[in-house]
Amino acid sequence: MFDKKKQKKISPDYAVLAALAVIEDDLGDSVPLEEIVFSLRADFKIKMGESKIANILQKFEKDGYVKKNEQKKYSITSKSGEIADDFIEAQNI
Repeated sequence: MFDKKKQKKISPDYAVLAALAVIEDDLGDSVPLEEIVFSLRADFKIKMGESKIANILQKFEKDGYVKKNEQKKYSITSKSGEIADDFIEAQNI
């Protein structure tokens, strides 16, 4: 999806997808916003407020990269899986 040599220039929005993917994989289920915030800080060393993350997730939901269920939990779609995997790989996690 993107050139790993340019990882420093990658939008932090992709980090939100990656954090969601990591936690979703760990939990085996959709993920509440608080867990995405935690993953960004713990796994990617990125501090971002809940409101900013919620806005990013809302944008991704409109674009078909994220699904939000009735319990207000998030999951990635097949459309975003490769983006998240590439971001994680580029971070050497």
